[in-house]
Amino acid sequence: MLPSDYPKWQSVYYYFQVWSEKDETGVSVLDKVLQKLVKQIRNEDLRRDKTTFGIVDAQSVQNADTAEAKGYDAGKKYPESSATLS
Repeated sequence: MLPSDYPKWQSVYYYFQVWSEKDETGVSVLDKVLQKLVKQIRNEDLRRDKTTFGIVDAQSVQNADTAEAKGYDAGKKYPESSATLS
């Protein structure tokens, strides 16, 4: 439910739909606004516009080559290929 000082929900939804549509480059108005806000906030904090690091999960990298072949069932906690139920 929207706060009482907002327009009717139909108007809000209409503009959300319009601003969410992606242009020919695949970027929406909302995406552009978010990018500009992030850039502005990072600059105010004396940081670069974009982050310069990445995080790699060692476990994911270790299993990347064999993940498709084995599969994984979170409920069983072990690869499907090594489990046989009788």
